[in-house]
Amino acid sequence: AEHLHEIGGVLKVVEIYGGALLAEEMELVCRFMLEPGRNKDTLSDCLDALTRAMVQLPAYLERMLAGGRDVALVLLPMLNDLRAVRGQALLSESTLLLLNRDLSRDVTLSQRGSEPSEDFIQLSRKVRPAFQLALLGLLKADDESAPKHLHKLHKMALAFERAANRDDVYRLWWVVGGVLECLIDRTLPISVSVKRLLGQADRRIKRVIDDGIESFD
Repeated sequence: AEHLHEIGGVLKVVEIYGGALLAEEMELVCRFMLEPGRNKDTLSDCLDALTRAMVQLPAYLERMLAGGRDVALVLLPMLNDLRAVRGQALLSESTLLLLNRDLSRDVTLSQRGSEPSEDFIQLSRKVRPAFQLALLGLLKADDESAPKHLHKLHKMALAFERAANRDDVYRLWWVVGGVLECLIDRTLPISVSVKRLLGQADRRIKRVIDDGIESFD
């Protein structure tokens, strides 16, 4: 528990918030196991969840070292397993997406030294048919054909990210791109809830086309 507390603190300092959240939940399970009066079934469930988390945390950090994004959504099943053994309320997808709320586009702009690649509304009109087609293909795809559609969606998400001229627009497509990376890497399952979130991203494109960039207000 003490080591996990230190790990969580370090990850917060270096702004790996998904990893920090997982370390915190692991620490809480350790302390929960130390409470008196735990029956053997509860301890067994706690140990099982903790053991699996000890495999997932370094894998998550290795993925980030290889250039992946810190998208805590990929950790949702493990986080909820750790919370369930303690009898705590489960987290939702929207709760974890809020971890990226402070992401600033200005940092990325200064790092790459370029302005938005093209007008965002024009890009939305041009790309949305292909985005819908790839999303429809993903909804109908099996495990073998899904990667083809995921790569197409990821390419378009990166185009939206590069064209973003507002922080809120950039944050959305940064997170969508990160989720798609996790789906491609198979570190996040293609669940019904994730498909629903991708469908909401498509509806956001439509709102920009119909109502302009001000729809993000």
